[in-house]
Amino acid sequence: MLYNKNERQKVKIASTTKILTAIVAIENNSLDEKVTISKKAASTGGSTVGLKAGSEVSLKSLMYGLLLKSGNDCAMAIAQHVGKD
Repeated sequence: MLYNKNERQKVKIASTTKILTAIVAIENNSLDEKVTISKKAASTGGSTVGLKAGSEVSLKSLMYGLLLKSGNDCAMAIAQHVGKD
């Protein structure tokens, strides 16, 4: 081991989970697909892009919101779409 810093500190894995969500979505769907935003996705807290329930958004746009703005609402909408929830 050459260098460690806070190696025992526990941290949340939210960003890692968002990256995995993006990978699964890209591997299983077309970025041109339209996603209808659910109430659950629109009401997701934390870092959001302000999605509105009932609106239709392309998966590509949701990916931008997920990866560039770290939007929890985008993550929920993508997960519901990919998982058919």
